[in-house]
Amino acid sequence: MLLHIGGATPASVAAVVTVIFLLIFAMSFAFGSVPDGERKFTKPWLRAWLRASAPRLAIAAVFSVGVFVGSALFGSGSSAAAGCENPLAPLSGGAITDARLVLAIGSLDDMTTTARSGDTERVRTLFYTTDAHNLTHDIDRSLRANDAGAAKKLCAHVVALENQIKPGDLDLAAISQQTTNIATDLQNARGILAASTISTPVVTAGFDPCAQPLTAITTDQLNKSRLTSAIEDLRKAAIFAQNGDQNSAQAAFIGDPHNLSHDIDGPLRAANNDLAVQLCQSIVAIELHLGDKYDAQIMQTQTTKAADLIQQAGVALGILT
Repeated sequence: MLLHIGGATPASVAAVVTVIFLLIFAMSFAFGSVPDGERKFTKPWLRAWLRASAPRLAIAAVFSVGVFVGSALFGSGSSAAAGCENPLAPLSGGAITDARLVLAIGSLDDMTTTARSGDTERVRTLFYTTDAHNLTHDIDRSLRANDAGAAKKLCAHVVALENQIKPGDLDLAAISQQTTNIATDLQNARGILAASTISTPVVTAGFDPCAQPLTAITTDQLNKSRLTSAIEDLRKAAIFAQNGDQNSAQAAFIGDPHNLSHDIDGPLRAANNDLAVQLCQSIVAIELHLGDKYDAQIMQTQTTKAADLIQQAGVALGILT
């Protein structure tokens, strides 16, 4: 339960259980009968207390280790799984075709190779600058209708990968594993959807990816520091775009500014739905013009707009003043 509602680590859960046991034993001996008739809180009493409590402390230690092992085995990925209980919001509105799936799988294979070669900068942008990222969102509802388990598995791997694409040092081994997982999931989806009766595009003309709340990507706290940092990065992206530096502009956007725009969407919808929709539309406009479709003017305009909207969102949520 602690892992689910509090984002605690397995080690912290085990530590909490251990402390609770220790407190129970301490209370029982401090206020219970005195072992061997000794006066309380003397050295003889302490030695008698330790002798009497040793078996119980050993049992508590074994139980705590069991909690740690269980938490490590079953707690990992619980947040991602919980975030994938509902369908991901489509991003591009494009039809789900076998050709599109094959291209996305090829892009993911390229990313796996890039990660294994240690090309950090290309790894940081490749997933978002090809159709693979959009497809993993666009396919979710169609796949979920045919095989909910497969859709949730794909979603969990996508969220795990998105959590790895962040500022600072990248865990290239973890990224390589997740891109391999997603490519396998999409290959599996090809068989599932080919066997289904779906022959029409998943979305129709006039589709609005911002009609429904975006699914949160991380469980990171929405606080002043995080919002301020995202605003600064988005303004940097605008400056890079203005100066013709495509790689730096995209790198400044991808990471927590992108993740934050998803994470803040749900709470913001409740506080100011119109503002949430505007922010979503700005982010989608950026996402659709990355990589081969990069547009410096759109990057400059929309990152500036997104920064302003996040500032307003922070005020609406009582995080910023």
